[in-house]
Amino acid sequence: MSERRYTKTHEWAVLADGVATCGITQHAVDELGDLTFLDYRVEAGEAVAQGDPFGEVDSVKATSELLAPVSGTVEAINERFQREDELPALRGSPYDEGWLVKLKVDDPAQLEGLMDEAAYQAHCAEA
Repeated sequence: MSERRYTKTHEWAVLADGVATCGITQHAVDELGDLTFLDYRVEAGEAVAQGDPFGEVDSVKATSELLAPVSGTVEAINERFQREDELPALRGSPYDEGWLVKLKVDDPAQLEGLMDEAAYQAHCAEA
């Protein structure tokens, strides 16, 4: 499995066998606070472009769009988080079990344009 990469809008992606597993970062979860609702705007088989919304998440503080870190075709969505009682699980594990979508990647080189862990931590420290 490759290294986790990050967007400036606090999404992450990990590429394995041409499929990017994507979600939101711990920083995003911490900033949002208690999550109340997650709405996917895509279904399996749909294409999304890098930077386009694939969903939105509501919290007690704000509503935030979830943006695709890379372009690709939706292979799967994590339906677990469509249940409100499951959303707190994202707080403790936004990586691994907390993935939101899996995308069959059009251009794996797009991940190289995303931030690595050190760059992402520096980006968060600036905010």
